[in-house]
Amino acid sequence: MPAPSGSNQSTKAPSDSPDESNPLYVPLSKPPTAFSLTVRKVLGKMQSGEIRVPLFQRPLRWTAADVVKLFDSILKGYPVGSLLFWKQSFPETSSLLIGNAHISAPATADGWYLVDGQQRTTALAATLLDLDQGGDTRWALHFEPTRSLFSSKSPAAADKGRVVPLAVLGDIRRLGRWLRDCRLTDDEQSHVEAVQQRLLDYELPAYLLETDDIDALRGVFARLNSTGVRMRADEVFQALRGSQSKHARGSIDLRALQQACDFDRFGEPPRSEILKAVLAMSGVDPTRRLEDREETSLSNWVTEEDATEALQRTVAFLQASAEASEAPGAEIPAYVLLPYPVVFVILTRWFFLFPDPDPLTRRELTHWLWRGIAHATHLRSAVSSLRLQVRKISADQGMEASLRALLAAVGDPWHQEWSLDPFNATHAASRVEMLTLLATGPRDRSGLVSWRALGSSSDRFAREIIESASWKNLDSHAQALARTAANRILLDQRHTGLRRELQSWTWQDDHAAWETHFIDEAGAKALHAKDYSAFLRHRAARIRTEVSAFVSRRTGLGEPQLFPVESYYEDSSQESETAVPP
Repeated sequence: MPAPSGSNQSTKAPSDSPDESNPLYVPLSKPPTAFSLTVRKVLGKMQSGEIRVPLFQRPLRWTAADVVKLFDSILKGYPVGSLLFWKQSFPETSSLLIGNAHISAPATADGWYLVDGQQRTTALAATLLDLDQGGDTRWALHFEPTRSLFSSKSPAAADKGRVVPLAVLGDIRRLGRWLRDCRLTDDEQSHVEAVQQRLLDYELPAYLLETDDIDALRGVFARLNSTGVRMRADEVFQALRGSQSKHARGSIDLRALQQACDFDRFGEPPRSEILKAVLAMSGVDPTRRLEDREETSLSNWVTEEDATEALQRTVAFLQASAEASEAPGAEIPAYVLLPYPVVFVILTRWFFLFPDPDPLTRRELTHWLWRGIAHATHLRSAVSSLRLQVRKISADQGMEASLRALLAAVGDPWHQEWSLDPFNATHAASRVEMLTLLATGPRDRSGLVSWRALGSSSDRFAREIIESASWKNLDSHAQALARTAANRILLDQRHTGLRRELQSWTWQDDHAAWETHFIDEAGAKALHAKDYSAFLRHRAARIRTEVSAFVSRRTGLGEPQLFPVESYYEDSSQESETAVPP
């Protein structure tokens, strides 16, 4: 959405305004105009393109049940809330979206952007207008006159001509044509006509904003949606500071930052996590609600350019090999494999303040990450842990002191005997197991299996060897193991039917590939013999051992804690001040 031009100036907030110190909320130069408009009028303006949804609006979240409740409320005469519009001129378009339907619309000098009421207005238009919604069933409602209610359930064949599609009720002529072929009684037809009139003549209270100040508009939008049923914090932030207007003060486009992270197939972190990272980089507590913050100046916020660089350094560190000599890293190639994604937020603050750490510091940073995983310090629900660790990274105290503080927060490493729990690709333990399998360099008979070929989401990385249909013949202990990583392997979708694929391998010719999946000769023989219970027990023991060793290596167990050599020397200026004169 382009920033409007004009000379309107916003007025200064009164001294007792609760947002006086918050520059995110800019007052309007004049209050909005209040009026009302009927559902019929809304439909006409939507179809002609005079009402449009701006880019800063959140995605549609309503379900068919929500739409049913809206129409039921209108039929009963209940209030359904007011609408807020922003007066703008619109260009001609061939891709105006109403629900899931695309329509063309001419240019207009007197258009209205929908600032508040998107879900309700879209539900009305997508349901009552006769548009191709591409199979989106949220808008496929019908009215049952015999029970006088709305329903989203597909009517039975026997009810054809007795239930009215709501798209029919959206236009008098469509209803007239439908009634000619219906199977309703005269009284039922009269009832349907009355319902149509009640729906189309229902008046919605509305306000129209006429302002050229994009910041004031964003403040209105954010305030409306940060009270009552709240928007997510990232949606409010995108409305306030997203870069649909590149001329908005301090604009930061969270969507652009998401995309900047996705290089070398790392994937896009959720927008909510990107927002936390932006806040952390800006020295703002990422665990507090957006509207509760009282920053006094936008100048302290990270710029989109600096945020992009810090995010990409973070991704590079996470993906780098732990064995690299010049720039070692955590060796976590994709966001969906991060055991505790909260570390992503903490690391972005680190690489914003300290963009080029030396190899020893990077190694200790890897130890910090993995110790927090091993000890569950990085548990997403541990809000206080996130807040504490972000605070420990300080430009004032410097890189070494910040690193020592982070290491102290996660504790020393210790050897842990790994236990196998049911595999779930969204759980931290299962992601550690996948990373262990990945670290061996899994192979098939043609060579290395690229992790990029394994899938874009974590649930596709590790596939079952023995499918669940074969579990019924296993004893109870083996059935439990079949639900764990003992029954998972990293082979891509080229290998259909993994059990058959592995049974075609021989130990003599393919032992190198077998070993990269933690399957030794005894395990391979058990799989060939279809002794799945023995196979699972054997591989489970191997995986427990391998994961324990992997975590111990990553946490730096038994390794000395090393910092850059200069950190072991005393400050020469301090020495000279305290030296005893000869």
